[in-house]
Amino acid sequence: MNVDDGMGEVVPARNRRAHGPWSDLALHTIGWRAFQDLCSQVCEVVLSRPVEIFREAQDGGQDAVFLIPSGSDAPAIGTIQCKHTSEAGKALKAGELSGEIENVKELVKAGLADTYVFMTNMSIDAPVAVKMRARLRELGVRKPHILGSQYIVRVIRSSARLRALVPQVYGLGDLTSIVDERLSEQSRALLDSWIPKLRTYVPTKAHRDAVNAISDHGVVLLLGNPSSGKSAIGAIISTIASENPDSTVLALTSPRDFEAGWNPNDPGRFFWIDDAFGSNVLRDDYVQDWASAFTKLRAAIRHGNRFLLTSRKHIYEGARRQLGQRNLTQFTDGSSVVDVGDLTFDEKAQILYNHINFGEQSQSWRSIVKPHLAAVAAVENFLPGIAERLGDPNFTKGLTPRKPSLVRFMEEPTEHLIDTVNALDEQLKAALILVYVHQAGFDPGNHDPLAAKAVAELTGYSVTKIQDCFMELEGSFLKLSGPRWTFAHPTISDALTEVMRQKPHMMAALIRGAPIDTILGSFTCEGSPIIRDALVIPSALDDALVARLGRTPDERHRNRMLFHFLYYRASEVVFSKVVQQYPDLLERSSWRSDPVVDDPKLVTYGRANRLGLLPDYLREEAAERLVSAAQDELDASFFDEEDMLGLLSPLRLVSMGMGLRTTVLPSLENRIDEIVENADLDDEPDSHFVKLLDLLDRVEAIGVDADAAALIEEVRDQVGRSVEEIEERKRDEEDENNTDWTHIVTQKKEEAPVPPAAMRSTFDDIDT
Repeated sequence: MNVDDGMGEVVPARNRRAHGPWSDLALHTIGWRAFQDLCSQVCEVVLSRPVEIFREAQDGGQDAVFLIPSGSDAPAIGTIQCKHTSEAGKALKAGELSGEIENVKELVKAGLADTYVFMTNMSIDAPVAVKMRARLRELGVRKPHILGSQYIVRVIRSSARLRALVPQVYGLGDLTSIVDERLSEQSRALLDSWIPKLRTYVPTKAHRDAVNAISDHGVVLLLGNPSSGKSAIGAIISTIASENPDSTVLALTSPRDFEAGWNPNDPGRFFWIDDAFGSNVLRDDYVQDWASAFTKLRAAIRHGNRFLLTSRKHIYEGARRQLGQRNLTQFTDGSSVVDVGDLTFDEKAQILYNHINFGEQSQSWRSIVKPHLAAVAAVENFLPGIAERLGDPNFTKGLTPRKPSLVRFMEEPTEHLIDTVNALDEQLKAALILVYVHQAGFDPGNHDPLAAKAVAELTGYSVTKIQDCFMELEGSFLKLSGPRWTFAHPTISDALTEVMRQKPHMMAALIRGAPIDTILGSFTCEGSPIIRDALVIPSALDDALVARLGRTPDERHRNRMLFHFLYYRASEVVFSKVVQQYPDLLERSSWRSDPVVDDPKLVTYGRANRLGLLPDYLREEAAERLVSAAQDELDASFFDEEDMLGLLSPLRLVSMGMGLRTTVLPSLENRIDEIVENADLDDEPDSHFVKLLDLLDRVEAIGVDADAAALIEEVRDQVGRSVEEIEERKRDEEDENNTDWTHIVTQKKEEAPVPPAAMRSTFDDIDT
């Protein structure tokens, strides 16, 4: 006998094997609406037919209909009727069909029940099924089917495609054997920590768009505000990807992790990089690392690897401006960028239902808030992460369970979270602060002893006593990812930032004791441009900050962060004091940036020069670098930056201009030939000429003679021909990507619009 494997392929039954030990799935916990969706997806997979759901309270006995192929031109219609119970272990009785008798008669008369499928999450004994099928035949149904929980669970376990369509089933039972077999050691702990939450997951349009983008382009960037569900989508898609026996899922934290983890000989890797450009604030070092890593990423995609990145909207917007032409093409044109915040009311309602249904709230609390939940789901800026908190009593202790308070909880979540953090026991707050100062998370066996000591002195609790609180906060405020304790959600870090912003004595202690990476990456000075979500250091603490900046370790990576802080985040007073008190800092070595306008060391030199604080020998060194960038690297990106141009003396500026006209322009024909010869076919063809064309535009804007203008036009024509040549070579050499990622491709199923007044409330059984 042959059997459909659930992926559209028929395989011999003898070759099928279970993915893991059979056990029940807790289908009684998901609510009537989610169960109805699940049944429709099961029928679509098994029947390979389109299924349409009816949501009306008066559905005429049809929870869903599907088309059945027939010999005539007019297709036959089948009916699916769903019966959900919230009672665990309940068995179906033959009498359950009695309420549907009249509806079945009408459906048969109308020709809508040639096939009639009765689906339930109750268990079904064989005699009961036989009796019910016989009764349906008496009513005129030609092909009756009675399908219970055993059948539904079996189909789910045998079909990876069905689990992709309804991924919340990962959280309903023992599917860990599927996940554990195929995850790499370094990412298993992270995905394992998400499995308990997957039962609350609702596949939204953003979910479908994300997996389609990965299938079509090999990469997707999920953008959203804090608590919008980016990480949840990343976790579920990564879990689904882990089911591919030829793939390895790697959960990374930075672009350097990717460069270290990419193996061109391993085409089956799925990379999940959460907060790819920084968690709470934009990380300049991440942006620069991605600028160089994107070339390798494109090559990795060509070798069959896949990528999922997430970022807060405002952080990516800052990264996008810095990346410019160095950005990934799929991000620039938007083909692989998904906004996760655009949710329908139905999606919001189901998300809210799931979080409260699977949360720890009492039944009496659920009954009180039940009439108001639709209003919460209707909030325009509804956030899944805030819906999760409504299901956790730790976050609702001071919340009045009435409509105005519940709606305000969703509309103004930060304020309530700040109040919640402030209301915590002081020792619990100390635990949050200890995690806060360790940006990458607190590892009890490998942490910064000076930072831990500073928190202990600040709070009055020993480090050992503070660590004793972690378990109490786990699941609500903190989570354990491998050996590290991190925040359960980044918004907790945001709230803690606000709490400390209001307490200057905390700020003073943190400046003295927090790791320098935390200060350089998450703080900013009062009086400098505002950076969203950054902790502002009041001017009263300028001297303490200057002393701490002066003790920054002399390492190239941290030197780059220091120069970036001095230029972009230091106030005029702090900048001047640092340069005057620690002049040797300016001589430190740092990674260079391409283009040169993004080099934090050079822009710091420009600011110091404007303030009269840059020694002549350093100004001459910077000027040499800028001239070389323009003439040797065709990099004119600094032409619009006054501070950087100020590093060039008038004589040097004129000399550079003459060199561009007399030496660089006539040499461009040969340079273009070299670019074509050495072109990296993993890059977009026109990306090889971005600098060159930008240089032509800027030189032309300054003003050129007729001969130079004609030469510039010839160069542009040559560039056009060269792009076409590279495109042709790329087409000839491009390898076919045979890696099968179809197991994570979902289908978009449109539902018929239903007037809200006629719908059964999603929250109907929330207090059952």
